[in-house]
Amino acid sequence: MSQDSRVHWLCQYVSRKKIMPSFVWGRSPKEAWDNPYEYAAQDQFMREATSVLDALSADLDRYTMKFHRDDTGVDKATWMLSLDLVDSLRGSIELFREKRHRIAFRLFRDVVETIDLIGVLHAGNVFAERTLRQWYKNNTISHGEIRKYMESTQGKAAAENRQKFHHQLSKLTHRTYRALTMSFSLGPGDMMVPDTHSSPMLILPQTIAEGLAVLSNLIIEAIECLKLYGPLERDQVSSIFLKALEVDSVPRRFAIHGGHAS
Repeated sequence: MSQDSRVHWLCQYVSRKKIMPSFVWGRSPKEAWDNPYEYAAQDQFMREATSVLDALSADLDRYTMKFHRDDTGVDKATWMLSLDLVDSLRGSIELFREKRHRIAFRLFRDVVETIDLIGVLHAGNVFAERTLRQWYKNNTISHGEIRKYMESTQGKAAAENRQKFHHQLSKLTHRTYRALTMSFSLGPGDMMVPDTHSSPMLILPQTIAEGLAVLSNLIIEAIECLKLYGPLERDQVSSIFLKALEVDSVPRRFAIHGGHAS
């Protein structure tokens, strides 16, 4: 799902329900980096996201003792992967709340790979069946293989966009220079200062703002994934999301002009 599609889906949904959640939902990571000082809105987003994910986790837990150890069906796989997906997102929120953004960033790629794997398992074709067998045999399902399948079904552009996003997240996982600089500020003379230098840690506001924007989009993708493939009912997932959103949106502290706050 593209950035524009995510924003469009969310805007349509909340407008029908006459609610105004945090504007961090579906926010562009670049815009968040350029305008990072919306702390109250970020807090609202974390409250809403925590409520959504906690409720999803509780409902998924109801399937405990529903599947046998030797079951190798797609429903069991979907349940197990969905539990892991939601738990990874819950962990990310908690890590951001604790200012442990480095570890949170590493979970982002896992989330994307899990969402895409669930989608493949429900493709209803030979590739889906083969992938499911390989998964139960404890084999790794490469995201490259999933993207090749995505290209054959959704087109080259969709596969390339997913590859680009996955590549960006991989840089965070593999600790490239740019990824590590997000944990440093500059002192006098442009000398580097790690955010662990002070207590409490002084994290760059841009790092947190951008990270939460990416996380908001991943949660929206996860919700759409659960609505499409289960194991929860589609209306059940929508209801959980709706109940978690606050009635009033925390207003922006800074107006945006030409892509920058003022």
